[in-house]
This record gives sequence, structure tokens and C-alpha cells, in this order.
Amino acid sequence: MLFELVASLIIISLASLIGVFTLGIKSSKLEHFLEWMVAFAIGALLGDVFIHLLPELGENGFSLDVSLTILLGIILFFILEKFIHWHHCHHAAHKNKCESYGYMSLAGDVLHNFIDGAILAGAFIISPIVGFSTAIAILLHELPQEIGDFGIMLSSGFSQKKALAFNFIVSLTAFLGAGVALLSISTFQSASPYIVAIAVGGFLYLAGTDLLPQLNKKFSKKQAILQLFFILVGVAVMSALLLLE
Repeated sequence: MLFELVASLIIISLASLIGVFTLGIKSSKLEHFLEWMVAFAIGALLGDVFIHLLPELGENGFSLDVSLTILLGIILFFILEKFIHWHHCHHAAHKNKCESYGYMSLAGDVLHNFIDGAILAGAFIISPIVGFSTAIAILLHELPQEIGDFGIMLSSGFSQKKALAFNFIVSLTAFLGAGVALLSISTFQSASPYIVAIAVGGFLYLAGTDLLPQLNKKFSKKQAILQLFFILVGVAVMSALLLLE
């Protein structure tokens, strides 16, 4: 379990360097790339929730405590997003605030990555399949987010090398979150259903309020079909993991 967890954390941390691949891409092509990636991430997040996480929680019977913890997860991720939200940096009226917002975004990412690490450790404590499915869901959500974070830091005055370095260093706080979870493994084993419930709430929030609205900005039939296709591919990937059980 430890090897799989560490390997997953390394891969997720390396996602913070994806910004380097966007430097030579035209903005029009990058926009389409992000759109399909976001759709794929939505499918993966929802697939992880309904194919892996909720069935695991239901094995011992659903309780009011677990349901309330899912609600708590939605609320916690809402609060977290308020700290790391960066969209207002694209408006000229907030240009001066953006100069310091690069550091504010990094501070929010520290908390975000710490929670991701703890959630991932809790998922691997339950089972390898739940761990791997959660790792994939986190990774696919992180990729477009890391590109966004990279853009924030560049617009706030960071050099390309400094932005990549800071993004990578901050991503390593996921190891800290996982470490805290593992050092108190006996507590986390008893609390793991609640950790997974928070992940369910968080993933539902991310897919429903952060990612889906991005796809609703475009309404052509072709784009809608392609968006649905990539969402279903994300769900299919999560379904395929059931074959490893």
C-alpha cells in the first residue's frame, strides 16, 4: 500500500510541471485542449464518486453521520475555493491585486494539496482500487488547475522558472498530508469512511460547480457532443478499474 501511495503522490506532484508544455501552444489550441481535459476530469470525478467511493461507503450501511460528512465536504471545498479562486485576476480592474495574488494562490494550494494527500492516504487505507481510482480523479482535476495556477503566477510577475519551481514545491505538501494520515493510521482507519465522505463531497463540488459551468460557456452541437464524449470516457476509465478487483 505504501509503495502505491508514494508512486501516486509522485505522479500527482509532477503534474505541477505541466505548465512548461503550454508555453509554445497557441491560445486557441490550448483552449480546446483544456476544454476536453476538463470534460474528461468531470467524468473521472463523477465516476470515482458513483463507481468506487459511494459503493465502498455503502458496504457498511449508510448513516446520517456519513451523509452529513458528505455535506461537510461540499462546504469545506466551497470555503477552500474562496481562498484559491483566481478568476478575478483576469479582469483589468483587479490588476494591482493580481501582483500579490500569485502568493495567495500558492498559499491556498498548500492547503488544497495537503487535503488531497490525506484523502488519498485514506483511500489507499480502504483498498488499493479505491486508492488508485481516487489518485486518477485527483490527477485529472489537478492538470487543468495546475495550468491555471501557472498562468496566475506568470501574470503576477513570476518568471517561468520561478513559477514552475514554486508550483512543484507547493505540490509536495500532498506528501505531508499523506504522512499525517499514515502516522495516525489507527485513527484514520476508523475515520476513513468520513475521510472518503469528505472526498465525495469535494469531488461532487468540484465537478458540479467548478468544472461543469466551464463547459456550459459554449453551446454548439459539435462541442456539446465532444464534451459528452470526453465525460463518458472519464467515466469509462473509472469503470475499467473495476476489472482490477
